Amino acid sequence: MGSRIQLFREHTVARPLFLDALKEKVLVFDGAMGTNIQVYNLTREDFGGKEGLNDYLVVTKPQVIREIHEGFLKAGVDCLETNTFGSNRLKLGEYGIADKIVEVNTAAVKLARELADKYSTPGHPRFVVGSMGPTGMLPASEDPDLGRVTVEELEAIYYEQASIMIDAGVDALLVETSQDILEMRAAVFGCHKARVEKKSRVGLMAQTTLDTTGRMLLGTDITSVLATFSRLPIDVIGMNCSTGPKEMKDSVRYLSQYSEIPISTIPNAGLPENRGGQAVYPLKPGDLAAALKEFVEEFGVNVVGGCCGTTHEHLRQVVEAIGKQAPKKRQVTHACNVSSMIKAVSLDQDPKPL
Repeated sequence: MGSRIQLFREHTVARPLFLDALKEKVLVFDGAMGTNIQVYNLTREDFGGKEGLNDYLVVTKPQVIREIHEGFLKAGVDCLETNTFGSNRLKLGEYGIADKIVEVNTAAVKLARELADKYSTPGHPRFVVGSMGPTGMLPASEDPDLGRVTVEELEAIYYEQASIMIDAGVDALLVETSQDILEMRAAVFGCHKARVEKKSRVGLMAQTTLDTTGRMLLGTDITSVLATFSRLPIDVIGMNCSTGPKEMKDSVRYLSQYSEIPISTIPNAGLPENRGGQAVYPLKPGDLAAALKEFVEEFGVNVVGGCCGTTHEHLRQVVEAIGKQAPKKRQVTHACNVSSMIKAVSLDQDPKPL
């Protein structure tokens, strides 16, 4: 296993334009896709019969995705995430369209690429980041159904999606909303394998999602996440979704103290509230902007953005608050000590099919 990790390290490459910008300024990602799609009140026909599969709209209703993307670009964001969160073979297979994986991912990237290029200027380049969410499997669990998958199988799933998006023209790959540390690790290896084989210089980001207690779904905390992923070939580590910035603060502080690579923080617009059977995200645009500005200035966060519930106005105010601010120089403490490493999932631990 050690030689494999060394191979990945020796071949780690990243697209200069994206990482150069990351060194120069704090990058602002866009906001929510799913909750903004809900505003359109789309029908089953709009989804091409695949109701609920937001990713398929890039094929059946691309104008909706175009309008959402363009709204964020007009707000001034630096990076667009592709509408491909669930466009891996496993998730598409749940809707009976696994065979359309190339079509869906390629359409999503090309749509975002066209708009990013349209709004780019020499003084303000815009980037396209390929979004990859969880498969729905939990390899670190003992669940007889969700745990019935190997790391090798998951690595192949993410390798396939990453390869398609690299070919289509992304500037970076983003493994996001990760709930299982073994799947997250497999995704990183799959993505990195794709960029090595294609001699691509895209960046690679990995974001976990933590609940209000600061843990992943199966109990992994931020110290274990960092201890594991500090050994892997990623360019940015961070968190997104699940909570608002208030609940993320302690974990962000930890990363700021101990992560040697750039940090990303992309929270929801607060914790969702059930109002009349609907999830409502209460954090106002100005409050989100103030919280992310604090993360940038106090903790040296390098990438900010918005997840569920964040609108174009949320991101407009984030852009206004952050401006063209350069990343703060962080004093990093080397904290991958014995206690952290014990809690981390071993890189040699692969789940076995049940």
